[in-house]
Amino acid sequence: MIHQAKTYLSQFVAQSAERCQSFLKKEFYRKVEVKSWLKRVSDDAVAHPKKYVGFAVIGFIAFYLVFGDYGIVSRLRFEIERTRLQQELDAELRRTDELKANIERAKSLETIEKLAREKYGFSKKGETVYLIK
Repeated sequence: MIHQAKTYLSQFVAQSAERCQSFLKKEFYRKVEVKSWLKRVSDDAVAHPKKYVGFAVIGFIAFYLVFGDYGIVSRLRFEIERTRLQQELDAELRRTDELKANIERAKSLETIEKLAREKYGFSKKGETVYLIK
């Protein structure tokens, strides 16, 4: 039985070595004719021109949708500009409201009298003004 096992094992090893050698000779190291990718594409384009024209049209449309006048990039740029201008407009409207409020306050008699007394040193009849420095 041991003799049969040794014979079987030696046959198995020999067959495996032959298989490895044939694989290395035929499959692994065989010469393969390699066409360049561009050559394959150009051959396919000649064989199927409609397919590549379709790819070109779809590519052009996609490029226009992204980078064209009404494309995504332009749309984002316009949105950023609109947001900035809206913020400027809101700030100017607040400033305008403040200035209108100042004008309304300046029209009141109390404000005019206060400015005349403080800034120009005016007084009412019968009042004595004392300047403290």
